[in-house]
Amino acid sequence: MSSMVLLAEAASAIDVVNSGLDGLFAGGIAPVDGPDAIVWLREIEVLRRRVDASATALVGAIEVAQLHTDDGHSSARVMAQHHAKLSGSEAKAREKTSRACRNLPDLESAWQHGEIGTDQMHLLGRVHANQRVAPAMEARQDEFLSNANNLSARQFEAATRQWERLIDEDGPEPANERTHNNRNAHLGQNPWDGSWELTGFFASLQGAEMREVFDHFIDAEFQADWAEAKARLGDAVTSADLQRTTPQRRADALHRIFHNAATAPGGAVPPGWVHNIHWSASAYQEMLDAIDTDRPPKFDPDDFMCQTPNGHNIDACEAATNSLFAHIRRMIIDTNGVVIDLGRARRFTGSARTAALAGHTCCIWPGCTVPATACDIDHLHEHGKGGATNPQNGAPLCGRHNRWKQKGFTIRRLPDGTWHTTRPDGSQLE
Repeated sequence: MSSMVLLAEAASAIDVVNSGLDGLFAGGIAPVDGPDAIVWLREIEVLRRRVDASATALVGAIEVAQLHTDDGHSSARVMAQHHAKLSGSEAKAREKTSRACRNLPDLESAWQHGEIGTDQMHLLGRVHANQRVAPAMEARQDEFLSNANNLSARQFEAATRQWERLIDEDGPEPANERTHNNRNAHLGQNPWDGSWELTGFFASLQGAEMREVFDHFIDAEFQADWAEAKARLGDAVTSADLQRTTPQRRADALHRIFHNAATAPGGAVPPGWVHNIHWSASAYQEMLDAIDTDRPPKFDPDDFMCQTPNGHNIDACEAATNSLFAHIRRMIIDTNGVVIDLGRARRFTGSARTAALAGHTCCIWPGCTVPATACDIDHLHEHGKGGATNPQNGAPLCGRHNRWKQKGFTIRRLPDGTWHTTRPDGSQLE
């Protein structure tokens, strides 16, 4: 078949797609209710993924055939960035993803059929560019596709990056040692207006500890704003009525950390505060065996977990070392996300809440991203109806969705550890 025939067929296909989109816009994008909006979101997202896959395949075809050289472009990426008016980051993402697709045909096919998201494919393209892990990726395509379908975008990125770090032949220890040695913080004043800028760089555990303290102070500032607004306006108060913006509260929270450290041992962080580390059972056992035999640990990327309650990954070697002298509590979690061991620290409070939070990084309501540590612990089987106060019957729900649960929605946990939320009419909320 000649190139002219191929060109004609491609032009015809593009015309069909454009005609279909014209009809979509002419008909109006106007879902009639929430469930209908979900259908629209999913169907149009499939279209977007398929178009994105074709745009990326085009960059790959240009690169393979060296068509960019005709006009003196240095690469297919530069040609696409110029003629398609792309940002540099978008053009680079298409270039890396197109190269990855040559060796990840199953994932490329899934993307072309709208079964995996563009953001996930761009991430896989960046990871595949690491030649030390590329061969392992090619043997793991089904697992990446399963994760893309079952995890949120944030969870998918965390899982993929952690897998890369564990598979990389350089291992996690040299990288973490390098970041720890390069730790830095700077508070500098702008001579023009007298303002100050704070910057810093920290290794995994040190940064995770600081983030947990910071989040607690931010929440204290929010609660203070909310209480003031509620006293002023009553129960009708909304976030728009608060005196400070979110960035302002973050700045004031950091200032309070400094102020409290300088003036008193107490403050927004309660006495007895403990840094919680969530381990998978296999990873914790491997860490103990490695310490006992004086060897580097070898973790299984499929079930590895060593993170904070909000999902910030921590270097396992550093976490184990610091647990010997810091206020750290370990939580060992089985494959279904149930706490099977709750280690003790010198100061131990709120173990029931801590255990119920283990294995969750955010509110369990589908689509909600409120951090688990900012959620209430809800009795799935109502306490007033005999529900026990234990990890199996508790889960984090933000204030909003804890109230929504009282409107007839039900939540249950399956034996495999997954959650199902059911609407009052019996349909499934995914």
